[in-house]
Amino acid sequence: MNGQTHGTWGERVRVFQNDSCLVTILRLVPGKRCSWHSHKTAYNLFYVTSGRLEVATSLGYSTLIQEGDVPFVAPPGVEHEFRTSSGPCTLLEIAYTQYNPEDIQRVIPGGDYSGAEGDE
Repeated sequence: MNGQTHGTWGERVRVFQNDSCLVTILRLVPGKRCSWHSHKTAYNLFYVTSGRLEVATSLGYSTLIQEGDVPFVAPPGVEHEFRTSSGPCTLLEIAYTQYNPEDIQRVIPGGDYSGAEGDE
């Protein structure tokens, strides 16, 4: 799996992308940080698969996550950066937009179904 070098912090492998979601694998080198940034509409989820990652936010706190921990999510508009300490870190980064439960447009209501004609 070949990735693209990104800045000084490591490598990014794009796994999947569509209009509402981007999934990447990040392989981070020790002692680096990404830019301090925010996203206008995307949530930024980080799930560590090996190593340790610190995520700092403009909300005034930092969170340390490591392999198997609950993912960390930075909501839209919240400035944040990720940082590595003494060891490498590999993680899934998933950028996604909020699901809208009003999205469905029903054309014909659901109900009972007795099977296709001629199945008797």
